Amino acid sequence: MSFLNEKHLLTIVKKSGIGILILDQNFKIILTNHWFLKNSFLADQKIENKLIFDVFPELVGTRTLKSIEQCLEFSQYSILTHTLNPFPFPLFDNEQKMKQNERIFQYLHIIPISIDDEPNRFCMIQISDVSQQVTREKLLREQMVFAKEREAEAKKASQAKTDFLASMSHEIRTPLNAILGMADTLTETNLSDEQLEYLTVLRNSGKALYNIINDILDFSRIESGKLEMEHIEYSVHELLNETISLFLMKANAKGIQISYFVSDDIAEHTKGDSTRIQQILINLIGNSMKFTEVGSIIVKALLSDDKKYLILIVEDTGIGIPEEKLNSIFESFTQVDSSTTRKYGGTGLGLTITKNLILMMNGDISVQSELGKGSKFIIKIPYEGIVNKDSIIHQHWLDLELPEPDQFPRCKILLAEDSLENVYIIKTFLRKYPIEIVTAKNGKEAFQMFQLEKFDIILMDMQMPEMDGLEATKHIRQYEQHRNVDPLYTIPIIAISANVQKEVIRNSILAGITSYLPKPVRKLEILKLIYFYLAL
Repeated sequence: MSFLNEKHLLTIVKKSGIGILILDQNFKIILTNHWFLKNSFLADQKIENKLIFDVFPELVGTRTLKSIEQCLEFSQYSILTHTLNPFPFPLFDNEQKMKQNERIFQYLHIIPISIDDEPNRFCMIQISDVSQQVTREKLLREQMVFAKEREAEAKKASQAKTDFLASMSHEIRTPLNAILGMADTLTETNLSDEQLEYLTVLRNSGKALYNIINDILDFSRIESGKLEMEHIEYSVHELLNETISLFLMKANAKGIQISYFVSDDIAEHTKGDSTRIQQILINLIGNSMKFTEVGSIIVKALLSDDKKYLILIVEDTGIGIPEEKLNSIFESFTQVDSSTTRKYGGTGLGLTITKNLILMMNGDISVQSELGKGSKFIIKIPYEGIVNKDSIIHQHWLDLELPEPDQFPRCKILLAEDSLENVYIIKTFLRKYPIEIVTAKNGKEAFQMFQLEKFDIILMDMQMPEMDGLEATKHIRQYEQHRNVDPLYTIPIIAISANVQKEVIRNSILAGITSYLPKPVRKLEILKLIYFYLAL
């Protein structure tokens, strides 16, 4: 402070970026600064040494003058804002705004000043014009409201899309359930080797279609960040064998050799999301098949040097990809050029979904290609091999060994299903077993039958007219509670549904569903699950 003299301090006050007035204890204005003079349109000589209520008679009777009085008399510090003080300090700009009926935004700091060893008291008034700040805050609030409205609209649109996809999924799965059900039933009839081969391809293709339907919903979840990866046990060898079989007939028709190779150091079983991995392979092999006219397609499964990653390679001798297009082929709706779409078809979404799925597995994908010679897609995903798999201990109902039909426990099952095709399929699956099936065409009828007859198990379709499976399940569980049925002896309710969204399954379990089977239902799965509950 030794470097600042009176002249320096006076200059600092005069050139401050806020308005400053200093009053003595007699309400006389003894100092003003440039900001205040500029905004009041008054000159120094018209203000200084004048009483404040003479210069500004508008202040008489206002809270501002009352605060100044308390400051000089009791050394009281005050802050007045436009919200507390409807009469801001009278400045020229304020007068103009008052005439135009505009709001005035102003902060007043009324500060008592006492000098050591002096009896005199002073009052400093600091005036801050916060109109621009308030305007910015108002604009920000408006933008936030607009953003929230847009977010709400986006959520509605996303939900509408999800509902539509779920509805379409149900409509597609219902006939697909019948197709796969009849295919399973056909395997129990006398077939030639050639017919059995065709049937195997039909079943595998149906399963692939089932997975694709799931993936349509999954792409929506990828966009919304809600997709969850599974971590289940599977066989790499079986997965590749099943996937390659989907393309054998088409490859033979085009004269292309298609094959796969699995390295010996890959464990018999590993853990991961086999459905997603198969989808990735189907996308890549499908592309290779589309763009390969002669030569071969080979899929390889290897381990990285540190054994921490599973390396999947899909290599073909197709048309190849120009070097300048390698970085863009994973973008949505991207094809190498417009002629590709015309000649080969496709939307250009397959590789985008593929890359997103791989990234969600904490993996990576790269591509090597030479125009006219072929392409090689290299996938790297975390590897978790299972050593010493104990197949004796049953850790899941799917591991159960089914008894022969004549050794199967007798039971009575209530089947709630509105589709006649699905009723026929379930009855066909169970026809050789001592199972009595009673059918209900909706949830309301199922609940009524449950109250009148004794059943061992209920097979409940989740989407039915009048009353759906979820509501019927809630009614059944409430009925059991009112009759004080021991929770250990409540009837098992197995949901059969085309809707495989995890949140839907979660809500079904909370409503009282015991187990959840997705459509299309497989014969072995439904028999094992029925046996599981009968054997408890």
